[in-house]
Amino acid sequence: MSSSSLPPLPASPPTAAEDEARDWAEMPSDALAAVFAKLDVAEILLGAGLVCRAWRRLAASDPTLWRRVDMTYQGDQLQTEEVEAMARAAVDRAAGTMEAFGAETFVNDELLRYISQRSGKLYPLRLHFFSVK
Repeated sequence: MSSSSLPPLPASPPTAAEDEARDWAEMPSDALAAVFAKLDVAEILLGAGLVCRAWRRLAASDPTLWRRVDMTYQGDQLQTEEVEAMARAAVDRAAGTMEAFGAETFVNDELLRYISQRSGKLYPLRLHFFSVK
């Protein structure tokens, strides 16, 4: 019997993973915002906010996600330029609603000016290991 005359193989049954497939882009924005609230700034900017258009849109346009930003340990994990850029992105995304900001070693005078000019509701500002030059 030639290969062209073989009957087609039966379709395999769906696996459990295929049965449980979800379209995460369809997740309601309030549920997604609750998930994002459990993540830190880097996880949103470098991970969750890049999953799909819906997630990116929420991460970029929902100022409530950026009201309280704690970047205390980010300076230990990333390059100074990357962390400063993330801090600026968080301030911008807060759209004037930022109420608290925490950071460590990467903060400089220029970043402090940037934050203060765009965050009229900021209280408290928590800085560790910060030295003014």
